[in-house]
Formats: sequence, structure tokens, C-alpha cells
Amino acid sequence: MTLAPWQRRLASTAALIIPGALVRLSGGAAPYPLQVIAYGAAVVAAAFVLAWACEAAQVDIARGVVVAAVAFVAILPEFIVELHFAFTGRADYVTANLTGASRLLLGVSVALPAAVALLPRRRLVTAVAIDPAQRLDLAILAAAVLWSVRIVVRGQLGLLDALVLISLYGLYLLRAAGSANEGPEPVGVAAALADLPGHERRRWVGGLMLFAASAILLTAVAFGDAVLGTGALIGIDPYLLLQWIVPVATETPELVVAFVLLTHGRGGQSVAVLLAGAVSQYTLALGTLPVAYLAGAGTGPLPLPGRERIELLLSIGVALYAVAALVTLRLSRGDAAIMLGLFAAQFLLPAVVTRLGLAIAFLALAIDVLVHERRSVPALVRALLATDRAPGGGPTRHRGRSRRVRSPAPLRAAAAGPRRLRP
Repeated sequence: MTLAPWQRRLASTAALIIPGALVRLSGGAAPYPLQVIAYGAAVVAAAFVLAWACEAAQVDIARGVVVAAVAFVAILPEFIVELHFAFTGRADYVTANLTGASRLLLGVSVALPAAVALLPRRRLVTAVAIDPAQRLDLAILAAAVLWSVRIVVRGQLGLLDALVLISLYGLYLLRAAGSANEGPEPVGVAAALADLPGHERRRWVGGLMLFAASAILLTAVAFGDAVLGTGALIGIDPYLLLQWIVPVATETPELVVAFVLLTHGRGGQSVAVLLAGAVSQYTLALGTLPVAYLAGAGTGPLPLPGRERIELLLSIGVALYAVAALVTLRLSRGDAAIMLGLFAAQFLLPAVVTRLGLAIAFLALAIDVLVHERRSVPALVRALLATDRAPGGGPTRHRGRSRRVRSPAPLRAAAAGPRRLRP
């Protein structure tokens, strides 16, 4: 039996899961560096399989609990690692993966045009326009970020924080589920899956989701532990490794898709793909940490040590600057260059004091931009309260995005007013 090209590509990707699964089933009988490679490959491969399955599932997904279920499955890689540390009461690592993933998604979403311009034969895009539907993403993200300031000040995550953040995620999914199913056409393996007959497509999608989710459940936690063990073994701060190695692995599908979209002139879609993942991190992922802590080793609110609070504050600064840079629905080259410079600085200057300085810089820039673009802020409030009106007088249907699940409505380039570029 001859396999179709998409089946060969899917099989070769799925095969990368096997070494990690074998190491895990053997009880981790391998040195930590080899575990990182095996588990990392398994997580990346499973994340790609999940992304393809979720993209193909759009053909059948309309709204409601199905959208919520697909969104939940799609955030599994980092979600499992984050919950593991909260459940086991390891407060010193509980937000490492979350802050790294959220900063990676938002940092890349804003800085990617400037980064791509550094490649040979690439030109800096003058501006990137995003769809007005993404105002909902920005509004939910801004609300979650502003609430998170309370968490940093108090130094703990409690059930009230969980209630507010998870409710914001529920509102996000509700709006996304209520929109029409007119998603952009999938490409590659996802396109081949979407073109299958209905019953065959649903069988493939369901099987791939189950397979990938099982692989993630088997290897994701072990991946995080192996990263910590490797850091201790080679003398590198385990927190920094956990903060960046795991998110880079789990977010690879989004980063690849965003890069391809941008280099093919679809910058608005590129930003939207990454923005959706960040919304899930700041709402569902952050909100479930105190619940997992209470269900596991902890009692009362989840405490955040000093370093965790500073890292979360820096993530808040990055998120607020991303909202400010996109509030007019146009990402300027000045904003992209600023984000690229400050985003790179956190790798070169990993000290806690430096992190605090970068957080203050991001917050100051964000406030300055929001004050300058204050006429665009009410539109975010209307998007959050669903008070926007369509041209015909009916309510605007916001087409939000959940983690790795593409928007149910097509992304169109938004023509926004001119914006003064900041240096």
C-alpha cells in the first residue's frame, strides 16, 4: 500500500514521538541531556500533530462545547507542565514555563517583522494591519494583564484570581464559538485532512488528537523534569532553562506558522496566530494554577516568591506593550524594532535586577503609547463588552482565537488610520 505524501509526512512526524515514549516507559533510564532531546522531540512532534488536527477540525466545528474541547486539547503541552509544578507545590518554578511561553508568543508577534528584516534579502515591512476581530483578543489580554498586577502586588494566586481569569477565558471561547464557521483554508497536512470525506476526516482528526494528547500526557512532565535535571547537571540556572526550552518546544508550530504567514505577506494573520496563544496563557493557564495547587500539595493561596513576582511583572509589561503596539490595529516598524531590542535584552541580561528594570521599561513604554493612542482604547472596551455594532445595526460578531485553533472567520487586512511612528 502506497502512502500519500501527507500521510508520509504525518507518519515521519509521529515517529519522532517513539524515542521519548520508550524512554518514559523505561522509567527515564537515560542521562538527563538525552532525556531532554528525546522528550523534546516527542513534545514538538505531538504539538505539530495537534496543530494539524485542530486546523482540519474547523471544517466540522461550529460552536459551544466542541470549540472548548478542541481549545483545551490544543493547549496541553505547556498546560500540563505548568499544572504539574503547581500540583506538586514547587512554587519556585510554577510560573517559569508560563512566563516564558507568554513572553515568547507576544514578543515574537510584535518583533517578528523586524526580526525577519534582518534575514538576507528581506525588507522591513512598513506596517502590519490586523483584523478588527482581534480587538477581542487584545481586550481579553488587557483585562487579564491588568488583573495580574493585583497578583504581583499580593505575591500570591488565590481562588478569586482563578475565578476572574478562567471567566475571561470562558468569555473568549463563548465569543469565538458564537461566530460563523468561515475559517481560512488550511494548508499542507491539515488541508489534506480537511479534504477527506466527512466520516473519514472526523475519524482521522479524533484519532490524531487522541494520539497526540496521549503522547503529551506521557512526556510533557518528564520533559520539564529533564530540563531541570540538565540545568543542575551542567551548571545553568534551571529556572531559565525551564522558562525557555519547554516553551520553544511547545510553541514551535505557532512560531513556524507565524513566520510563514509573515514572509508570504499575511502579517495580520501572523500576529493573530500568536496573539491567541498568549490569551490562553494569561487567562486559562494562569487561572488554573491556584486550583491545581489546592488540589495537590498546597493549602490556601499559591505563594509566589520574589523572583516569580518579578518574572510575572516582566510578562505583564511585555503583554501591555504588545496591546499598546496593536491597539490601532496597525503594527508599525518602530514598535516592532523596540520590542525586538528589549526582547533580546532579557536573554543577554538574565539577572533578577535587570528583569525588574526591563519590566519597568516595558510598562513605561506601554503607558506612553496608550496615552498617545488613547482614542483607540474605547474600541477595546466595546469589544470586551460586546457593544460594537455591525453596519446593519446588529451586534458585531467577534471572531476570537483559542490556542492553536484558527479563527472561525477569515482574517482580512484592516485598513486603519495613519499612525505616528515612535523611534
